[in-house]
Amino acid sequence: MPPPPGDKSGKSGGQKKRLAGDSLGPTTGKRPKPNGKNMGSSNQPGQSNQGKDGRQSSNKSRHGGKDAPSNNGPEARRMKNRAARSIPSQRSDSALKDGELDLQSFVNSRGFEVKALDESMRRTRATRSSRAFQQVPYTLRRRAAAHNHKRVPKRLQKRAKKEMAADNTPTVNAKTRKPSSTRDRLRSETVLRLGKLAERRRKQKLLKRGNLDKVTIETRMARPKIRRNTLNDPLVTIKKFKKRQLNKTWLPTHLWHAKRARLTEPNKPLWRFAIPITPTQKVYRPAHRIQWEKGVMAWDTSYMSTIGLCGTPRSVEHVLKGLCLTQAVLWNDKGAKWRSGAVCWSGTLRRKVGAYLRIIAPASIIWNPESVKRTNDSSEPPKQLRRRLFIRIHPSSFLEAFEELNRLVKGQNPRPYIEDLRYEIGSIEVTGPNSTEALLGLLKPYYSKTESKEPHVAKFQSLAGLQDPASLPLGSLLAFSIMDPRLRYPPRRTELPDMTNQEAQLGLLETLSKWHQTEDPVPFALFDRDARFKASQLPTQQSLNRRRGKNAPGVFLEPSETDTAIPIILTASRQSPNAGTWTLMMPWKCILPLWHSLMHFPLSTGGNPGLGGLNEKRQLAFEQGIPWFPGDFPGTDAGMAWELEQRHERKKAWDRMPKGKRIAYEALDLGAGRKGEVGDGWDCGFETLFELPESGTDASQPDEESNVEIEGTEPAKENKSTKLMKHALTHVIHLTKSAFNAYVDPKSDPFPLGAIVTVKIRTLSRGTPAPCARIYRLPTIAHVPVSTQAEVPATEPTHVRDNSKLPSDLRDQWLAKIPGKTNGAKAKPPLKHNSAVDLDVETRKRLLAQELIGPPPSQPNEGNVNGHPFCPDAEDLIGFVTTGSFNLRNGCGEGIGSISAEMAREELGRYKNKDDPAARVCVVRNAGQAVGWVARWDLV
Repeated sequence: MPPPPGDKSGKSGGQKKRLAGDSLGPTTGKRPKPNGKNMGSSNQPGQSNQGKDGRQSSNKSRHGGKDAPSNNGPEARRMKNRAARSIPSQRSDSALKDGELDLQSFVNSRGFEVKALDESMRRTRATRSSRAFQQVPYTLRRRAAAHNHKRVPKRLQKRAKKEMAADNTPTVNAKTRKPSSTRDRLRSETVLRLGKLAERRRKQKLLKRGNLDKVTIETRMARPKIRRNTLNDPLVTIKKFKKRQLNKTWLPTHLWHAKRARLTEPNKPLWRFAIPITPTQKVYRPAHRIQWEKGVMAWDTSYMSTIGLCGTPRSVEHVLKGLCLTQAVLWNDKGAKWRSGAVCWSGTLRRKVGAYLRIIAPASIIWNPESVKRTNDSSEPPKQLRRRLFIRIHPSSFLEAFEELNRLVKGQNPRPYIEDLRYEIGSIEVTGPNSTEALLGLLKPYYSKTESKEPHVAKFQSLAGLQDPASLPLGSLLAFSIMDPRLRYPPRRTELPDMTNQEAQLGLLETLSKWHQTEDPVPFALFDRDARFKASQLPTQQSLNRRRGKNAPGVFLEPSETDTAIPIILTASRQSPNAGTWTLMMPWKCILPLWHSLMHFPLSTGGNPGLGGLNEKRQLAFEQGIPWFPGDFPGTDAGMAWELEQRHERKKAWDRMPKGKRIAYEALDLGAGRKGEVGDGWDCGFETLFELPESGTDASQPDEESNVEIEGTEPAKENKSTKLMKHALTHVIHLTKSAFNAYVDPKSDPFPLGAIVTVKIRTLSRGTPAPCARIYRLPTIAHVPVSTQAEVPATEPTHVRDNSKLPSDLRDQWLAKIPGKTNGAKAKPPLKHNSAVDLDVETRKRLLAQELIGPPPSQPNEGNVNGHPFCPDAEDLIGFVTTGSFNLRNGCGEGIGSISAEMAREELGRYKNKDDPAARVCVVRNAGQAVGWVARWDLV
């Protein structure tokens, strides 16, 4: 092969001219000293000579123009690492001679490169080019480890800390970092608990060696904060489920109920709680039998709100009078037992709105007995004397009552204070003939070696054999301390006296007759914050199991020093003469242990107590004939919110139905030419009844002025029933039976606009009222058609309605529907001129004239609806049914409703004789139906 042009020496151009940085000399395998000028290019990508020169020039300018950087510093270490990683190489042109491959030169040049690679690897290991975080096995490497030297093994932590300090890497401090997710929060809380446990174990080891005393290792958990005159934070009993309780609070027995009952939807809590609606089993008929025959039914009513009021006796009295507790029997000598804490008061709280009183909610008030008995010689109570009381109210009206109390408290001097005890005190309600038996078997008194026996313990134990709590005097109350029910688990059947024995019956009657003839009560422990906190520190179930394993099988545990007393308050309420309910109040965290024992208690009649939900409470209240709050109180803020929510739910259910199956309210034929439902078929239209002015704001929009933010609840997700709506229903005022009786006299002041009163509806024959049913009074004005052909029109009397298409004898038709009626005349067919009755000629002429000039005779089925009389007109509408169904106790259709107070007074004034068959008779028609049913209403 000829030599390349321009090469006269015959040698390859690679031997005469070498590239910059390639000064390896002849191919002898000798390597020159490495320096920045004659180093070859590295075989790593991205590291060219041009890039190195650029970095060196920038380094010179940074160090003031010096030729080489200082031996100390990150830049010097980088240059050293670069030099160690550089691998010199030789051009392949040196292996060519006259265009031919020189095998010996080619082998020598490749051998040189292999030696250079081996030398580079050796120098790289010696210079520690990898960081400490890269020394961790790849299975343990994490991206976040480069920001915390504690995430690497201990042998590398020092080195990693130096490298982070040299590179100014920011260090994350786990103690000051706020958890960003639920997992991080749970992890930090677990670390904190484990740290405290490890510290306690370390101190216990030192205690055994004798280096510490026992006082040093005693720890006390922080008590929950109870703010004054301010709402408290919701309680989260299980930290793991805190994220599920952002907009609601779980009851103490939530996990137990979640497996056995249907609860409220997670995103739609009721009154800011997750409340059981009904058990998964069918319990409608069993609930009826438990109430009136045998058995026990229990509810976890810890959602009922408790407000604490504390202050001087005079200030507390003024605050209660501001809630309209102005009855003389409460503040004279007859009310001394209530103010001393011996009995419980149950009634209705009201607040003044303008010139009228508006009901807040039914409530119960319990006073704490005085710790120091005052003498009659002292004219004034001591200044340091302060009285405490509990106000137990429904959660739907808690915010309204709390705001009103806060307003009343600020106007007193010396100023009392209120406390939000919703999450401090829980409650359980028990009803049924065997309810007293179950409580006697579960509530075992706590006996202390230092303290004497509490006075209410003997009274409670003397109730063995009592069938119905309604037999106790009104407002009966018991307060004492019990032991942990888990110490006597499983519970055993209570030994009851033979009530067929006359002596046992006389003993029980004597106990009931002398119920209030006892000494003054001592202060209740449930009012003491420290006693409630100590009772909440129950031992774990594992520790009780270990103690139980040391005893013989079937032997109950005895209370030890670690088992604290649980303070309780037990009250008996009576809604109807034959149905009573026990209400057990105790610390919130003590509800679950007692609930487990209650559900497994063996009754003498067989079986165990049953579980009840919100629907069962409404059912039993309906069977007792009493209104249920807030559903049957549409004239209150809570009842209005409930009604608006129910309207929304019924409207949604109506919209979901196909058009062919849902009721067309606008096309409903009521007879006599009347088309369409009176108002909307899915609501109780009291605003239509009273023609109340509509507000400019939609009912679904909350009132900003009355909006109260709940801790732990986002305002956007808060239930509508917790806010006062700007709606026409705000003008509806609910009157109690006693307040209505003050207006019975026709000469008394007129009722306020929108005044309603609660009544009980009972059908007299067939028919079952349903919610939203319309209530009509009997027609009071005759319906006489006016002839337009009369030559001289007569003056129309005031009791006649013009051009009415309803029958003139409609009232008599409805009175004829009353069963067993003796003095009411049935509707007779009208006389005609050709009747078989003996009539004179003048009478026959008059009847013939009436037939000729009168309206045409009605066709068949025009005067009624399938044999049923027409319902009265909209002018006779007096109210609506809020709760209605078939009553299993009375065996007929019944309902609870609200009617206009003005029309109710007119009805009572029209019939002076109470035995009149037509007194309080009404017509009930379900929404969407044209047929009505005769019924009678009574005030509740």
